[in-house]
Amino acid sequence: MMPLLHYAEIQAQIDAFDPIAYGKTRNYLDGAVSRLSPYLSRGVISIGDVYQRLKAKGFTLHEMEAFVMELCWREHAQRIWQHHNPQVELRNKQLWIQDYDYLPNEILSAQTGIDAIDQALLGLFKTGYMHNHMRMYVASLVCNHYGAYWKTAAKWMFSLLCDADAASNHLSWQWVCGANAPKVYFANQENINKYAKSNQHQTFLDTSYDKLPQLKIECDWVAPSYAFVPKNPKQLSIDTNLPTYLYTPYHLDPEWRYSTKGNRILFWDLSHWQEYPFTEQNFNWINDLAKLNIPDIQIYVGHWDNLATNLKLEQCYTKEHPLMAAYPIDKDARDWLLPDFEKAPGSFFNFWKKVHKHLSNEQ
Repeated sequence: MMPLLHYAEIQAQIDAFDPIAYGKTRNYLDGAVSRLSPYLSRGVISIGDVYQRLKAKGFTLHEMEAFVMELCWREHAQRIWQHHNPQVELRNKQLWIQDYDYLPNEILSAQTGIDAIDQALLGLFKTGYMHNHMRMYVASLVCNHYGAYWKTAAKWMFSLLCDADAASNHLSWQWVCGANAPKVYFANQENINKYAKSNQHQTFLDTSYDKLPQLKIECDWVAPSYAFVPKNPKQLSIDTNLPTYLYTPYHLDPEWRYSTKGNRILFWDLSHWQEYPFTEQNFNWINDLAKLNIPDIQIYVGHWDNLATNLKLEQCYTKEHPLMAAYPIDKDARDWLLPDFEKAPGSFFNFWKKVHKHLSNEQ
């Protein structure tokens, strides 16, 4: 798995990160990427935190623009989710689908025959992490050559990722298959060799780009398995005289309301589990990350109605997130690059112009 880091260690990782080198090498699988995505997706740190910390180190917006734009992609996806369910196609239907419910066994067993992809899949199964460029390669192969349904594949990858974020993950799968883009994304073996620094030839992807849209690959279809469902580890100990601070797998900020005494609960809402499952490995990693960074946090697995009977809801607080919209409790705002933005964000590049203008005015 990815490292279990204390908040101070994550801050040190931000301080050690070079956004200029990132801009030059980020598409290479061994490029100077930040490896901050697990802690961003889990809400230990925020997009705004990372930007402000790098800015304080003296980097200008121009110098770190490639990295800030990547942070903006994440924010754009989250802003979309506030208005649009990422489980639903944003623009179009997937053009070609061979099977809606199953996935290629060649993917699930890491035996596609594309060495760089197979190695990355094995790494994903072991660590819960995959480079973003490789995720695009995998999605293109799964949807555009095998013909799996993007939603089925997105759920499968979500379950495996320690940085699983439904907005970024599901909308990216839609982008690759054309459901969230004007065209379909393809990559050939030459492109994979370049960014994976591999030297494989004579694969089914070793062809020209004009032939890729017609390339359909036979496969063995297998149903993805989500056998693990967590159980409540123990009974909660609630002091009803104190406020309750509710954390989730998407909100593990150790500095949030840290100076006020209260009940601190990591809530795993089982009503979300069917659509957004985690592997047992990821479930345990997230719990351990919470325990490492938030003193005295308790873990509750179940449904909101059952949890609410134990809480004084007039003293219950969390942070805003689309999956928590139905909880009738106070929700603090998240820390954004572009705060106080309430409408649907539209296209990414129009949103980026607004973010860039706002950040430029702050310089």
